[in-house]
Amino acid sequence: MIVLEAGINHFGKLSEAKKFLNFFLNSNFKYLTFMIQKKKFYEKYKKSINFYLPKSFYLNALNLAKRKKKYIGLSVCDENSYFEFKEINFDFYKLLGIAINNKNLINLLKKKKKNIYISLSKGSDENINRCLKYFGNKKYLNLIYTNMSYDPNDLDLERIKYLKKKYKLPTGYGHHFNNNIPIYISKVLGSEFIFVYIKNFSKKKVYYPDDSHAIFTKDLAKLESNLNITNVLLKRKRKFNINIKINEKIKL
Repeated sequence: MIVLEAGINHFGKLSEAKKFLNFFLNSNFKYLTFMIQKKKFYEKYKKSINFYLPKSFYLNALNLAKRKKKYIGLSVCDENSYFEFKEINFDFYKLLGIAINNKNLINLLKKKKKNIYISLSKGSDENINRCLKYFGNKKYLNLIYTNMSYDPNDLDLERIKYLKKKYKLPTGYGHHFNNNIPIYISKVLGSEFIFVYIKNFSKKKVYYPDDSHAIFTKDLAKLESNLNITNVLLKRKRKFNINIKINEKIKL
């Protein structure tokens, strides 16, 4: 399972957000997330870039995705910025690493009774144990091994196996590296899902908030092909059949 992450790579522009959504709806990918940042983040950049997307966009995206039997998730890190959107029933949620021990936010999320993917960018065993204690019921919980460094010496992909064994929860990989090699290695190590940031193709140079570790939508077919080869080498069935129809348009 691949989860596409638009994050805030839309720059708060509806036209850009709709490009991500249109691509998603016309592909065979089933899962897409957008991100809600902390309020102070929006305050910091509001004079130059407004990264905020209105509730109406998310409601429309969820409606369109439902028609296609696809799923829209929300990545969150702060109870104050999330509060405005808490009445919207997203299909799943991602708890960002900086909020792994945010008890107030966790209390809001667990009421949803939806799948929650916990990013472990701040995931020491102590932090993970505290996070799971706050959640209590583990029924909807999933762990994402994530490392924010581009230094290969900092990556410990073997930790995927360790986390699965210790916590007995579905465990995957969140891609934050500047090439795709860890994605394929994570499959070898038993990653059950892969979160990848995406960015739209542009003829001019654009620096995205998630840039070096994000994959252009036009390159996802190559990722799919390589993952299929990885599965064949591991003697596993093909699980990624993307068949992207870029030219088809959906009215948003």
